[in-house]
Amino acid sequence: MYQCQHQHPKIIELPGHLGTASSGFRPEDNDAQAPLSSSSSTNLSIDAYLSDPEIVRGRSEKILTVPGTPERKAISDSALAKAKSTPFSHHSSSYSATALANDKKYKVEEANKYLMGDLANVRTLPVKEWASLSLNLDVDKDTYELTENIKKKFQDYLKAVKNAKNEMDKELYKSLIALLNELRGNSENIVFYKQDAIPVRGSLVKQTPDIGAVFKELVESRDLLALPHASDEKIFWGLIHTFVEVKHEDGKMIRDDCELLHSKLDCFSYVDIPFSRCRCKLEYQQREKPSGFRERTKASTRCRPMPLSMQQYIEQQGNPQDISPAPDRNTPEGVRTQTAGYARDILSNGLPRRHVHSFIVDSTLVRGIFYDHSIIVESAVLNLANEDDQLIFAKMIKQLHALPPVGLGLIPELEAPFMKDPASLKYGQKLPEFEKAKGPPSNAIFEIKEIEEGSKFTFPYKDGTRTVQLQRILFRSHGIIGRGTIVVRVVCACTHCVPNQCDWSGKKLVLKLSFPSVSRVPEQAFMDRCKEKAKGEHAWVLNHLPDIYCSFDIPCGERSPQANFKKKFEDKYEMRFLRGSIQDELQPLSTLETALECAQVFYDIVQCHHWVHTYPQILHRDISEGNIMVRVKDGKKYGVLNDWDLAIWVNQRDTSTSQFRTGTRPYMAHEQHSSDWEGPHRYRHDMESLFYVILLLATLFSNPSEKDDEHSKKRQPYTEWFTQGDEFLRLNKTDIIFRASWQPTPTLFFSAFHGWLKRLHDAMTDGFLASEAYDNRPNDQLRQISNFNNDTLDGHFSYDVFVLIMHRFSEEDLATHGCEWQRKLRGLQKDEDERKK
Repeated sequence: MYQCQHQHPKIIELPGHLGTASSGFRPEDNDAQAPLSSSSSTNLSIDAYLSDPEIVRGRSEKILTVPGTPERKAISDSALAKAKSTPFSHHSSSYSATALANDKKYKVEEANKYLMGDLANVRTLPVKEWASLSLNLDVDKDTYELTENIKKKFQDYLKAVKNAKNEMDKELYKSLIALLNELRGNSENIVFYKQDAIPVRGSLVKQTPDIGAVFKELVESRDLLALPHASDEKIFWGLIHTFVEVKHEDGKMIRDDCELLHSKLDCFSYVDIPFSRCRCKLEYQQREKPSGFRERTKASTRCRPMPLSMQQYIEQQGNPQDISPAPDRNTPEGVRTQTAGYARDILSNGLPRRHVHSFIVDSTLVRGIFYDHSIIVESAVLNLANEDDQLIFAKMIKQLHALPPVGLGLIPELEAPFMKDPASLKYGQKLPEFEKAKGPPSNAIFEIKEIEEGSKFTFPYKDGTRTVQLQRILFRSHGIIGRGTIVVRVVCACTHCVPNQCDWSGKKLVLKLSFPSVSRVPEQAFMDRCKEKAKGEHAWVLNHLPDIYCSFDIPCGERSPQANFKKKFEDKYEMRFLRGSIQDELQPLSTLETALECAQVFYDIVQCHHWVHTYPQILHRDISEGNIMVRVKDGKKYGVLNDWDLAIWVNQRDTSTSQFRTGTRPYMAHEQHSSDWEGPHRYRHDMESLFYVILLLATLFSNPSEKDDEHSKKRQPYTEWFTQGDEFLRLNKTDIIFRASWQPTPTLFFSAFHGWLKRLHDAMTDGFLASEAYDNRPNDQLRQISNFNNDTLDGHFSYDVFVLIMHRFSEEDLATHGCEWQRKLRGLQKDEDERKK
């Protein structure tokens, strides 16, 4: 019989996985960039673009900052209009399943607004360096040469480009897919197929990437131009490894142009400067004009400012109410957002993954893009009309074909045979329809019988390994940058377990996987400290904390893209573990049935938070609706403060917060939305977050499991808290706190929470008014007033106040846990009675 000991996470080092026989990769060769000849294409627009010596294949280091965990600065409303941060995104504008599930008419353009923060910083590298870091391909040392057959495939595609009227041209797809698959060499791993215009299943929005890639075994003898089109066969995101987006706009969707100055030739500039000083004017004047060319009589006097990055695009927008949901797809920014949306859905609606590769092909121009949970890196542009660039592109696609599953981003030790089973194409029909989905349809991936029985995950355990069988996905965060958390219901699948004697037998278990920074203290370390302290009269708190049976960390391989980017960008790249844990399955707030049950759960959370802050001295830092769970034990329901991934030790709060804030935006304390806020995070910030959890639940929901759409639309502004940026939230929350006349308006089910909310509000108001008076006191009173207690707002917003207010609900006493608080509560009640007299 197995006895699982509570211990700190084990670390397993897996061998490098991206090396191939043909790559000849050596890290020290990253900076060796061989000069490449310029394009010989007759396409004047593309030729003009590629003639820029600072643009061709990214030789210039005109690159943006790396998007690690975002710095401590407010994200503007225009940047995050309709964007909700999750506890797993660290303000990357990723969104949660709850946000999407509440939008009944969700469109692709609306979903892509959630990507604006992820795309605010995109790094661009020279093509060869991009290939070296993301594909482990040394382009110069790879000895591959174009065969006559490959050359013919390139010519077929170039002919299709010349003859195509638009990007929907069949020959465009046919010739490009034929080229991509011909470049597989001796590899039999993946095959490219045409996905457009059939939506990929398993997402809350209908996404249609042009070309996808799946395991070769999945395809068999099917038509690659009609793979997802059969009525009984559908592709879902769990099957796709990479994708190619196809445009036919003469390269305009890949490059960042300035305004078209003349009828045949473009001018290109990265900065908003007068045309008279623009480098491209001189190049234009020196360039040989085509026969019969006539200049316009009125040339533009200014380069059109086309942003290098989404951040610039965001900053150029006005009021968030006046901007479109996402950039127009007929712009380079729109194409970036479109392709990022596909990457998001592969990372969020497929299997747990570390990264995704993709390519944008616009006429003859090509750009590669790499997405992982810490960075988005674009390659500079290749021109397929150039033979040298053809060879580079061929080597990259050949290397992509040769990558093993882990090299494609799949996590190690995940056994998912359905990805190679042709029958899985029929599973897509069993996934919930988009319009009827109450949650992410990808939740059903492991609920399909054939998939459920075959999908397993093996992880390091004690001195060996242990295996679990994956079942229903209970939660997953959506986005690119961030922890990418996924919680899956599992059962033990170890073949050597004796039936009915496994130490996990009869337990409801979940597997929690995420990609936190390697510097993050594991959740189990905090829980182990709590268990050490929860002895005797303190044992009650164990009912209110997650039960973690084991935990493990799996780092990236030494030759993984993540390791490569870490070497390249050093501290600017946030290295991440694959961190996993087996935990007791908990229930969400939606399972509560009465207002009294809700009140007891919230009161439990206050008591648990105080105990953990006082004895193990841990600060949670991410109080949100999704992190307050319910445990049912012996027929009784207990509130559980869950998800300690962002917690810190109290004695490190002044230093360990680094340069970023933590929390879930709608529930964050109002001070944290300010760009001037520098911490530290205090326990009163968590208590203010709890106030917002209660407020939003009581005003936006008709009961714990059903949103009250009519009530929220007609009477409440709080729905916008899930869709707006930091400045909007700071102003709204500040208005609530400092408006003495503020009154909560809960729905009928939660009407009894009016008293709690008003009294907590008044306590917070008194505290901040006292803080303001202390900060603005006259100089002659500086020495007369003792130091102000910032943790409790000088006693106005303390644990004592919360317990005094919350120990009773609707004329009923709630359970106060532990002898300490029971004694203290009697004293507080006595003092309160004396004050009333």
